[in-house]
Amino acid sequence: MKTPAKADEMPLDETHGRERFGDDDSAGIVRDALKLYDDWTEREQHNIDAAYDDLEFKAGNQWPGTVEAERLSEGRPVQTVNVMPQYIRQVTGDMRQMRPAIKVVPVDDVGDEEKAEARAGVIRYIENRSDAPSIYYQGGDSQVTCGIGAWRVLKEYAEGTTFNTELRVAPIDDALGVMFDLDATAQTREDAVKCLIPVDISRSRFEKHYPDATPVDFSSTGERSSQAHSDWATADTIRIAEYWYKKPARKMLALGEDGAVVDVSDDPALAAQLRAAGARVEQREAYKVYRCVVTAMEVVEGPEEWPGAYIPIIPVVGEEIRIGPRTVRHGLIRFAKDPQRSLNYNVSAETEAVALQPKAPFTGTEKNFEKYQDVWETANRKNHPYLPYTPDPANGNIPPQRVQPAVSSQGFSDGIMRAERHIQSVIGIYNASLGARSNETSGVAVNARDRQADTGTFVYLDNWSRAIRHTGKILNDLIPYVYDTARILRIIGEDGKIEQIPINQVGGLEADGLTPRLVNDVTTGSYDVTLQMGPSFSTRREEARAGMQAFMQGNPQVAPLIGDLYARSQEWPLAEEIGERLEVLLPPEIRALKAQKEGKPLPQAMQQAMQPPPVDPAQQQMAALELAAKEAEAAGKQADARRKQAEAERAELELRAALVAPAVPPQLQPVENAPDPALERMAGAIIELQGVVGQIVRALQGPPPEIPTAAGPMPIDQPPSEAAFSIHEQPGQLPQL
Repeated sequence: MKTPAKADEMPLDETHGRERFGDDDSAGIVRDALKLYDDWTEREQHNIDAAYDDLEFKAGNQWPGTVEAERLSEGRPVQTVNVMPQYIRQVTGDMRQMRPAIKVVPVDDVGDEEKAEARAGVIRYIENRSDAPSIYYQGGDSQVTCGIGAWRVLKEYAEGTTFNTELRVAPIDDALGVMFDLDATAQTREDAVKCLIPVDISRSRFEKHYPDATPVDFSSTGERSSQAHSDWATADTIRIAEYWYKKPARKMLALGEDGAVVDVSDDPALAAQLRAAGARVEQREAYKVYRCVVTAMEVVEGPEEWPGAYIPIIPVVGEEIRIGPRTVRHGLIRFAKDPQRSLNYNVSAETEAVALQPKAPFTGTEKNFEKYQDVWETANRKNHPYLPYTPDPANGNIPPQRVQPAVSSQGFSDGIMRAERHIQSVIGIYNASLGARSNETSGVAVNARDRQADTGTFVYLDNWSRAIRHTGKILNDLIPYVYDTARILRIIGEDGKIEQIPINQVGGLEADGLTPRLVNDVTTGSYDVTLQMGPSFSTRREEARAGMQAFMQGNPQVAPLIGDLYARSQEWPLAEEIGERLEVLLPPEIRALKAQKEGKPLPQAMQQAMQPPPVDPAQQQMAALELAAKEAEAAGKQADARRKQAEAERAELELRAALVAPAVPPQLQPVENAPDPALERMAGAIIELQGVVGQIVRALQGPPPEIPTAAGPMPIDQPPSEAAFSIHEQPGQLPQL
């Protein structure tokens, strides 16, 4: 097995101290760590060797050592046309264009959307201070190249002058040195109960950090002096290993009245108090995570309990093939090595054939060259001004002739093209996806070809996103233990703006009036993590700008409503200021809605603009007159309709009377032309109503004329008498005349 990673990637104890414990415990921990090392090496050695060879192959070491040495000794060309990096960058470039965003969602009654957003903000803060995207990309590069990458989560002090602890995402340079227990089957190894990260450090550094340890080799040891562990201690280096393990533990959980679950495992008094108050207190099976640093002889640091529920080591797997108990893990270039070597052979052969053409030798007799042998020895390599020779009568005095030079074969060019096609077929990325011109002419066809290539390599992007999501789960699990005090975190959003997130701040009292209410309390509630993948912010802004422009062209009436958003999406130097000025022109309703979402009070001018204007008395009187006119007109139409109905009924009665008149004695027939009192009263009411309507219309058209004192119609600004407006006493009925 190759030398593990350098020690810079594993944090050492800054105090150079360690927590002493019993020899039996120390011996058992070291024994378990070495067994994990041996088991992992036995099962994964073929994957480790192949992965290191993949990394060498990507770096350009693509010729077998014996073949390369033989060709160089013969002066033959050894060319390497390394096309592997461009295919790797095609996949990792998609990762860099994606912006993975970790989202937090509540899963119980105690959690809410506001607290979930606060937790998501804390995770963004951790990622920003850690430069997490670059660490994710580094792990993705290793994953695509050799089939495995890794990073980790650390807990550290924020500064040297504070007691606040922080979380940080840190890289693991050599992911091939990370070892998990063989029973872990999850792709993210979140089900692992053991993890070992061996590193080699110099003896001087080992003695500086662990002065109480014994840096000995295995020559004087007994049971651990096997060949498998002989490289743990050499003349120059000492191998140490960061060892993580889980131990079964019982947790005592209490269910409060508000639904909150409280861990009272370390506080029996609180558990008894809650049980006496009627709370539900039960035991649950769980694990505790521990960390220590070991050599092949002893534990030099720890063990110390880790607050979370997961081992904070995150592997990112390329592609795995399970063959019974054996697992083959590979990256993008594992099966493209042979086509790449074929390409190198054909290119070198073609170069060799072309290079030998001007070096064709000369043929002649010995007599031709005997006097000028020093000139003819370099005749096929140097440009001499002339070539003297001695004529030989034996061959008819013919001068020396140049041999026909080697001609480049078409087979070399065909072999190069065939090797390139094989590389693309194995990897699944073709020339069109690399930017070369193809037979696709429309944008739809080009996008379809790009999606075809993305689908063939999507397994790497999918596994990479799973690892980032597991990172979010680890951070979300650790937040209540690390960020348990009142703080104000400042983060830089993806749009470059600085955002402040206050957490665990006291903001008033609860409903009981006694308990302080915490704003953005990230220490309570149960939450889950999701991952959103998408293009970068600049790409989304360009797409939004183009979409808004097309939308406003199709709907010009919405331009004043989204003009501020369109201005802010531009790349102008004063785009933000222009957007603020356009925002002033928005309707008050939209501005009020935005202020409400942001929790800001409405400006006084906006409040006045949203209030209805005061009512003008003249307009109010005019509206009342118009309403009275409409009511009078409606009453007139109703009376007219009733009159017509009465006339129709009267005509029908007259018709029936005419039909039965011959059979009725003359003394029983009704008197003709007798007036109908109901019709006469209806006609009078209509005439009176028409007069009132006329007065109202004249009042609407202009100022009322002066009313004589002696006699005349009643002024319209005085309420009418009961006889004049009795139609309004009972709407729907005719007045009694």
